[in-house]
Amino acid sequence: MEPGTIDNLSILYQSSDFIVVNKHWDIRIDSKMWYETLTLQSQLRHRFPELADPDTYYGFRFCHQLAFSTSGALCVALNKAAAGSAYKCFKERLVTKAYLALVRGHVSQSRMTIRYAIGKNTTEGRTHMMCIDGTEGCENPKPCQSELIVLEHGSYSGDPVTKVLLQPLTGRTHQLRVHCSAVGHPIVGDFTYSLGQDSSPYRMMLHAYYLRIPARGELIEVCAPDPFVPAMDGNWEPQRVTRRLEDTIQELK
Repeated sequence: MEPGTIDNLSILYQSSDFIVVNKHWDIRIDSKMWYETLTLQSQLRHRFPELADPDTYYGFRFCHQLAFSTSGALCVALNKAAAGSAYKCFKERLVTKAYLALVRGHVSQSRMTIRYAIGKNTTEGRTHMMCIDGTEGCENPKPCQSELIVLEHGSYSGDPVTKVLLQPLTGRTHQLRVHCSAVGHPIVGDFTYSLGQDSSPYRMMLHAYYLRIPARGELIEVCAPDPFVPAMDGNWEPQRVTRRLEDTIQELK
């Protein structure tokens, strides 16, 4: 996948109330920094200037968040009523989200439930990180649950990795990254939670693949194309399929 530009915004779904985009890796949703001109918000303004809402700070209402380094499906509401409908779905936990990731090592279990409570890391130098309950400096840990399903075993640049489907059943900041690291299988290219060690891949290998929002009067259901295939990244070499992605998504539905 090529670096993001102002005019290469990929649209997965569009109606009179919502747009779902395939957010590029290493692009922020928005930014107050004057020098950070390439954001998802600026891409949307460039592509849909007529849809920007002057009553909002950024011009568009983002229904949820994706971290700077995470790619994939992100829903944008085009009016206040639509935003309220989506917010209600998230609040009542009616939204289904599933992520694809490449993680370090070969995960031995075909499926696991990860239940580490997650809090804010107050350790000096790590204040923008989260941590699991019981680690030094972990403040206000809250219960969290993630499901991990193994799809394929293989290698990335010669090192053993596993392609997995991740489903966050709670919504804590950096939850999937922290949980994967906690079970000994950090996400490939996660510079932050490898403490700066995993810096060679061109991106962090976490992608919001599936999104389902049963908004009022409108069912939003999209898949953002899988970027972790050899045709997109020759460093990734699948060796053994454990589960088909399509079958696993059907189970979630």
